[in-house]
Amino acid sequence: MILSDKQILSYKDADAPFNIWMGAISSGKTHISIKKLIERLQNGPKGDVLITGVSRTTIQHNVLSLLYPALGFPMPSPKAMQTRLYGKDVYFKGVHDSGAVKDIQGCTLALAYCDEVVNMPQNVWNMLIGRLRVPGAQLFATCNPEGPSHWFKKDIIDIPLTSNESLKSNSCMFKLTPAPTVPVLIKNVLKISCIFSC
Repeated sequence: MILSDKQILSYKDADAPFNIWMGAISSGKTHISIKKLIERLQNGPKGDVLITGVSRTTIQHNVLSLLYPALGFPMPSPKAMQTRLYGKDVYFKGVHDSGAVKDIQGCTLALAYCDEVVNMPQNVWNMLIGRLRVPGAQLFATCNPEGPSHWFKKDIIDIPLTSNESLKSNSCMFKLTPAPTVPVLIKNVLKISCIFSC
């Protein structure tokens, strides 16, 4: 896959505890965040990994369908709730409502990947970031922010940088420039139909 300059830069810069790729559909944010996820699965701290999405089905479609072919491993069954990769236990959790907080209470994580994080209830996000307790733990998230009043936009993306290293975050905005591999016809449709503001 051909990577854009922005994708390459976001990969190199994704070294903070919280790393957020946001932008338009087909802008390349998921592909590059998956590449970074693979690098951290292989080289990151030992410990459990959590991959979240709206549902187990969306995790399969949006994350695992890209992750496993890139790894060259057979994809887990759509019903599998966990697997092992590079000596790490990897858990898959749908987090579509506030009750999902119970599914992550008590765990200690080295790595988390959140697909479409703006669909995660705020109480689940708050619990999740408290679970990243392994030294060197990181979170990677992708999103299309829901608008200026959405909690994730107000409380995460727009918060001023802090001197507290544990709260440091990086975000990379992918504007309405589809990834280099998207066919020209689709690029033109996206430019016309997709209005994104952040």
